[in-house]
Amino acid sequence: MERYEVLEELQPGALGTMLVVELKAEESTGKKYVMKQVECIEEKQANKALKEAMDLLKLRHSSICAYKELFVTWDNKISSLFLCLVMQHSGQGDLSSLIKEKRQKSEKITDVVILKFLGQMVDALFYIHKQNIIHRNLKPSNILVTDEASFMLCDFSTEALMSDEMKWKIRVEEKSKSWMAPETLRFSFSEKSDIWSLGCVLLDMMTCFVLNTEEITSLLQDIRQDTSHLEEVLTLMQNGDNSSLPLFSILFMMLHIQPSMRPTAKALTDVPFIRECLTVAGSSLIGLKKSLSLNVIDALLEGGIGSILEFMQAYWDIEEAQAKAVQHLASFLGDKNALPCLLTFTELITSAMKTHIDSLQLQIDGCRLLLEILSQALEQNLDVETSLGENVINALLETVRKHSENEELLSLVCTLLMMISASEVAAENLKKAGLIPDLLMIMRNFLHNEQICLSCCGVLWSLVVSGKQNTASIAPRLMWLNAAGNLEYNIDQALLKSAVPATSAVLQEHLQNGMVAETACSALWALSLQGCLAENEYESTTALLLDALRMNPERPVLVKNACQALASLLRLSEISAFRFVMDSKGSGINLIKDAYHFHCDDPEVVENICTLMNEMVQYDDIVLDMVSQKMKELLSEIKSRFPSSMEITTLVDATLLKLQK
Repeated sequence: MERYEVLEELQPGALGTMLVVELKAEESTGKKYVMKQVECIEEKQANKALKEAMDLLKLRHSSICAYKELFVTWDNKISSLFLCLVMQHSGQGDLSSLIKEKRQKSEKITDVVILKFLGQMVDALFYIHKQNIIHRNLKPSNILVTDEASFMLCDFSTEALMSDEMKWKIRVEEKSKSWMAPETLRFSFSEKSDIWSLGCVLLDMMTCFVLNTEEITSLLQDIRQDTSHLEEVLTLMQNGDNSSLPLFSILFMMLHIQPSMRPTAKALTDVPFIRECLTVAGSSLIGLKKSLSLNVIDALLEGGIGSILEFMQAYWDIEEAQAKAVQHLASFLGDKNALPCLLTFTELITSAMKTHIDSLQLQIDGCRLLLEILSQALEQNLDVETSLGENVINALLETVRKHSENEELLSLVCTLLMMISASEVAAENLKKAGLIPDLLMIMRNFLHNEQICLSCCGVLWSLVVSGKQNTASIAPRLMWLNAAGNLEYNIDQALLKSAVPATSAVLQEHLQNGMVAETACSALWALSLQGCLAENEYESTTALLLDALRMNPERPVLVKNACQALASLLRLSEISAFRFVMDSKGSGINLIKDAYHFHCDDPEVVENICTLMNEMVQYDDIVLDMVSQKMKELLSEIKSRFPSSMEITTLVDATLLKLQK
């Protein structure tokens, strides 16, 4: 801070102070800069924000404000720590001033200006999103007007600063949040949040001649709950003028409440009208597809893994180069010494897949490579947590959504997601990214595919129970599938209820496939504990679980999870209890006895069987059947077999007491 002289204090932003500065005399070139000062609560927050913001220094784009330097400084006068971001100074106003001026005069912003604006902003977002940078605070006051119809993104923010809940409550007025996406009010930011914000800015520009400041603020807040409010104002705007009709459809695309329904900046570049905007803006995205000859690619790829890393970073935008690099990386899979290095490539591989999302073969090859890398890493007990960040997950979800009808690819990517979702942190990120609707659609569309159904049910189980496991590490499948405890209620209940029929359909279709049935039972158990089953689903689900037990009594995990799911159903419903004993294919009591005899030496299975029997005795009709089928003797045998198990002994004693009464 000592190097700069403050020339002017600008209008303060929501999260910091804006200053016009220049370098002091000994370094001065006469060039002015804008410095944003953000007060930080503690050194940890300041350093985290500084680390996140460092990527801004590498941005070089005609529609993005260039950053000169970033640093953290201590202000002795007020004893506070500040993050300082020094950026170029345009010397002109911002978009909010232009909109305000037009609104006061009830004048339209011309179509040419809006087209050029949209082209420049989509180009800029495409550029930053490719580098995994999110703006997070896109609004008119953060878009500079550098010419009559030329615009520049500025004042990027970081996750560390935007997630400071206390500062948001104290310092940020409600109207300053008007351009923020619905999910960001819960501090969940993604590329799709920037798309929503751009849609809001576009709406603000388009309506400046028909809505006053209060009306547009109210509209921007209302559409977060119900986008049908758009239709009213668009009717008002149109008023016989059809020139804005293409913009209306773009607005509806951008302003979906669900982030998963919004297009990416990359997807927008494929929309014909947006391509016109990009042409008007003189974007380099409208041009020939970049390429390298295969001979050049082969020559550049000669060498070790390090050379591939440099190659992928240098030629990130050339599809053939990335495809060849992925194939070349696969040749190192047999080398155990190379595996730790391969783990560091996960984000680079998924970034290549995301950048070239239309290339089906690259998606398939990338998923196969990731599966092999993660499988081998888990076999060698290597830490894979750091390789499964949000960027990796978001890229894989883009693959799922872009190629939602390709069975071969979905089989690979769903298997990969099942493996990834075993990590607590990754499962939370998958939930946040809105994966569940995609899972349910895939399960319905590919019900015949055993691998896809197995993977989807496994992922669903992980997402429902995430938050309650004791460790965030990825464990072997059987270990994490057996976890038990209290579930967190942090997924939309209506969404989870829609998962019940889809999961039941999988179990019904694949009853004879033990592995698929096992994961489906696990998912149904988790859903039943969440209270997701409707009353009219109790009986059919009970019968389905009994069928699973009947056809797979030898599978310990299936028996455990089916018993837990049945126990939760019996706890909820007398209808389930009646079906349990009166099932047309045979009483559930006999199934329990058979399951015990299969697994009488496995304390975990026996404990789950005892949990179910303890629920059975709350119904008089079942008690009579249990007595007549000599379940007292069975319980006594269990108690004598596991005298040192407090859990089993407690359950057996409670059940025997009820039977004796």
